[in-house]
Amino acid sequence: MKALITGGAGFAGSHLTEYLVGLGWDITVLAAEQESLGNIEGVLDRIRVARGDLRDAPGLSNLVRRNTPDRVYHLAALSSPSDSIQNPALTYEVNFLGTLNLLLACRELGEPVRVLFVSSSEVYGTGSTSDMPLREESPLRPANPYAGSKAAGELLAYQFFQSYGLTVVRVRPFNHTGPRQSSAFVCSDLARQVAEIELGLRAPCITVGNLKVQRDFSDVRDIVRGYHLLLENGVAGEVYHLGSGRPVAIEVIVRMLLDECSKKVEVVVDPARLRPGEAVALWGDTFKAEDTVGWRREYPLECTLRDLKEYWKVQLRGGQRLTC
Repeated sequence: MKALITGGAGFAGSHLTEYLVGLGWDITVLAAEQESLGNIEGVLDRIRVARGDLRDAPGLSNLVRRNTPDRVYHLAALSSPSDSIQNPALTYEVNFLGTLNLLLACRELGEPVRVLFVSSSEVYGTGSTSDMPLREESPLRPANPYAGSKAAGELLAYQFFQSYGLTVVRVRPFNHTGPRQSSAFVCSDLARQVAEIELGLRAPCITVGNLKVQRDFSDVRDIVRGYHLLLENGVAGEVYHLGSGRPVAIEVIVRMLLDECSKKVEVVVDPARLRPGEAVALWGDTFKAEDTVGWRREYPLECTLRDLKEYWKVQLRGGQRLTC
């Protein structure tokens, strides 16, 4: 089986790339011109890497035509909600117009191809506790350009299914974490701070935001396995949730990380990390994916956080100055 993975060198994309390589698939990864390939260095000898830009419609069309993939996993996106507020035009150019260019390229291929469009639970906005758990039919209320671009991309993917018969499956993952995640995201940020403390690179205190916020956290390795199952066996035109199906408070994440730390650590709330208007709790119902393709989570959250902390310890060895 031949697959094209956009964003295949990124956080989730690299795990998907490794997973499909393990299945013996023929993989081409689309990576941005200056993007690091460090996440996939272990499989570089078994894949092809194409450098390119989703906004380059002719280049993308040529790439798809040359590779004639059987499967296309579309993960590439500018994924920071806060950055998207600062630069909405670029966010929509990459996330929406890039998706349009990819779908056009797949349509022009003239060969049967199945496409996975990876959206985000961000499309639901802040919601309220009474709306939980969110289901696939819950109203979309995107609250930032990133979320808006993903909601628009979903509609675009559905339109290509309806108008042109393109086999597109859409997925809305909830928060996922694990090795290789940027420290711009909460679990990875906390794991990195604890790793710094354990290595003696940081004074024994960590800074946090709102500890009472609850989110739906899963392991990235479970999520990418879900991507594969849904693209292979999901119903074209449908949208599916992937997540843990339960809310976990940030204070629980902190406690799990500190339970295995040998040092007594102070936890300090940083007002700069507090987000006014942030939803208290968001989580989703995953029955549809479980029932349709038999997807099940395999990684306990404790295991995910332990692996994430160990990842940061490997990255951080080599010396850092004390902070905090």
